[in-house]
Amino acid sequence: MTMLTHDELIFCIQQEYPDATHGKDFWVGHVVDKETGEQIENARVYEWHLSDAPPADEVLQALVHKHGKAAKAFLAEREARDERERRLKVADTLVYKAMDAGDMERMRLAGQYRQALRDVTSLPGFPLDFEWPITPGNPAP
Repeated sequence: MTMLTHDELIFCIQQEYPDATHGKDFWVGHVVDKETGEQIENARVYEWHLSDAPPADEVLQALVHKHGKAAKAFLAEREARDERERRLKVADTLVYKAMDAGDMERMRLAGQYRQALRDVTSLPGFPLDFEWPITPGNPAP
């Protein structure tokens, strides 16, 4: 079983407490290894400032069971969209370099790549099981 991350726990809590803001109404964190910075324990609630009593561990576990799959999908989509933005910047550079060089074929390929990146969110399996378009002239970005 994978470790419950900070962002997953925040997502699950906010499904039950939609008006609650992390960093204001509650604080979630996890312990990391001092040497590697890797998470070594499940995330947990460190502070709770809502009028409701803080949820007991069993309640939090039930929330994670109920919303955990949606949390993973939400976070995967956020990460995929962030990666897409990074790749779009690379694609823009490819288009501009080809344009500056007057290379219409490279410009066309870079434009097709850029459009494929824009369309990635509509691919079947997005965000959990899809393939990124191949960067023109490069096997992988």
